Amino acid sequence: MTATYPATLALLCSLTAFAGGFLVCVQAARAEEGAPTPPAPESRLAFHGYGEVHYNNPALGTMTSSAPAEADVHRFVLGWTYEFTPNLRLDAEVDYEHAARELELEYAHLDFDLLPTLTARAGSLLLPVGPLNEFHEPPTYYSVERPYVQQYVIPTTWQQNGLGVVGRTASGALAYRAYLVTGLDALGFSALEGIRGGRTGSGEAKAEDLAGVARVEYATTGGLSVAASGYYGGADHGAPGLGDVTVGIGEADARFRRGGLDLRGVFARVVLDGAGLVSLGDVGRVMQGFYGEAAYDFLRRDRSPERRRALFLFARFERFDTNEEMPDGVPANPEAERTVLSGGLAFLPIEKVSLKADYEHWEDGANAQVNRFNLAAAFEF
Repeated sequence: MTATYPATLALLCSLTAFAGGFLVCVQAARAEEGAPTPPAPESRLAFHGYGEVHYNNPALGTMTSSAPAEADVHRFVLGWTYEFTPNLRLDAEVDYEHAARELELEYAHLDFDLLPTLTARAGSLLLPVGPLNEFHEPPTYYSVERPYVQQYVIPTTWQQNGLGVVGRTASGALAYRAYLVTGLDALGFSALEGIRGGRTGSGEAKAEDLAGVARVEYATTGGLSVAASGYYGGADHGAPGLGDVTVGIGEADARFRRGGLDLRGVFARVVLDGAGLVSLGDVGRVMQGFYGEAAYDFLRRDRSPERRRALFLFARFERFDTNEEMPDGVPANPEAERTVLSGGLAFLPIEKVSLKADYEHWEDGANAQVNRFNLAAAFEF
């Protein structure tokens, strides 16, 4: 090839530009000159999302069977990833809840690869507390509703503004995330909802108090994975008359999968501390919960790459108490102690679509009971 070839090629490109060949020709010229060829613009952008439609009888959030049944397009989430360069990306999701009546930024962060196994992250972050908060697409769990320990003790979905790192070992067996984020708001805590109402989200979030959060996961080659999460930070944000309030969370979970069997256990404990607890009324000083779940895939033999069908029968036992321990002189609310037994079926015609039916039996410390029947159609893409 002669040295004048790039100039000749550029001339040919200019003559064929109106025929739609301009981009291809420029890329060819750059490649001939030894310059890197940027990816086509459309290849930098990738879309994803998930959604679910629920039927609940009776409606959730009450401990009485007299509540009416409810049907709801609970979530419809649209997300995208944009690759600025091979090692710099934007990842974001927007959640349209309850048929788009509520709009929420699920997360939006920049990822910069420092090493092949280490990434810096900054923006609106899903906190790595428990196994569900970061990865909560509905086909990935068997019940219609998310496990309740991961709603009332760990407030899934939970995002805060912050920065940190995401990493793994070269083998991939050990993974970790560690972030510095804006703290919870103690003024949103309650006796029955725990710390859930204290999530400040990402929009004009209070930032007088910060928190540290981390998670470590280890996966074996035999189907067992174990993990632990921790969170600690302030939650008063200097509110007048409140006093200091800190929040600590410890969580551990394990999962075993082999053949058609799937076993999982989760334990979480929240501890509030500080003089400001007196100002929070009947909010528990300690909140605690656990669950154990077993599922079995009756179509485990039909797992060809073309089909990947599954039919899971599952059962789950949960116990959680958002008034596990109270500040001195404050009585516990018996309604905060709840036990939920769930069981049902989840059929996946393909891995990313799930049709679910389950039954729940609730009891609380005030001797109230309720039974619920739920249906769902869920998807991710």
